[in-house]
Amino acid sequence: MKRQIGIVTLLFLMGCTPEQTNEGTEPRVSEESTRNESETDRETGTTKESGLEIGEVTTVAENLAIPWSLVRTEDGWLVSERGGTITVIDGSGGVTRQDVNFEESVFEIGEGGLLGLALSEDFESSGKLYAYHTYGSSGRNVQNRVVELTWDGERFEETNVLLDEIPGARFHNGGRLLLDGENLWVTTGDALVPELAQDESSLAGKIIRIPLSGEGEPTDWIYSLGHRNPQGLSRIDDMLYASEHGASGHDEVNMIEEGNNYGWPIIEANQEQEGLVTPWFEVGDTSWAPSGIATDEQYVYMATLRNKRLVAIDRETKQVTTIVEDVGRIRDVWLEDDTLYFISNNTDGRGTPQPQDDQLYQVTIR
Repeated sequence: MKRQIGIVTLLFLMGCTPEQTNEGTEPRVSEESTRNESETDRETGTTKESGLEIGEVTTVAENLAIPWSLVRTEDGWLVSERGGTITVIDGSGGVTRQDVNFEESVFEIGEGGLLGLALSEDFESSGKLYAYHTYGSSGRNVQNRVVELTWDGERFEETNVLLDEIPGARFHNGGRLLLDGENLWVTTGDALVPELAQDESSLAGKIIRIPLSGEGEPTDWIYSLGHRNPQGLSRIDDMLYASEHGASGHDEVNMIEEGNNYGWPIIEANQEQEGLVTPWFEVGDTSWAPSGIATDEQYVYMATLRNKRLVAIDRETKQVTTIVEDVGRIRDVWLEDDTLYFISNNTDGRGTPQPQDDQLYQVTIR
């Protein structure tokens, strides 16, 4: 579904519309309209037809401020917050909010701000991690950048720039990071200009593989194109999965392969055209607004914002199982052994915050 750049620009000036973002601006739909056969049986705690046994949801930490990305440390967690801070959570759930010394100030606008985090493999000794953030200001060109940070136990300091001048906007900034060996994977949104997703000279609407060696030019690092607003990324068995917001419903999970074109804005959902890839999974007419994902041998676990659920999608059958549905908007998820950790995102202006929101939760699955 191709858009004209002039129309997109006009809508940007007018503010967010339902077609621009599925994160939660559309009219509320009834909870019944998104139920499915795999809904959790409240009496037994076992999800119908899936065989998953789901434990009780418990709180790990409270009072987070618009959290976006969740990463595990040796003795706790780091959580990025859209306003530009990183919260350090210790093993007992204690929360310490830390400022970050960026060379370019974080610009919190719409869905932009401090977004993805990824830890270096030697983080415990080096203190190195990577961050994705929006910068610029009203009246200036909004962009995004990927930087290296160093944590000295007291403060986060920018120590290197891996990639900058990624097109940005009020919405559709992408922002998920995934470190895999010597490569850092990055998702970027179309920055409200859909045609950029098909432009091989632009970093917008892409999944990018940055070699930590820095070898090559940024456009050489483009791994796949034709993405609208991918916000989840996970790798297992040499397969890369990415979750992505659709234009109005039809959110996707794609299996990402090098050089593939995933169609936006030429096709979406299950539309077909030669040379373009249809999604591995799509949600249908009603948006879920997917964000962070995690994977294991059987499932893709996906945090959803508008759908307000943490779900498991069977990698073989694509059957959907609801794991959590009572904490509001869910932004990111982390899998460790038989436990899923996830963060709520109710304080971003689109949710309904409860006391002590936002929170880091955990739930066991077997």
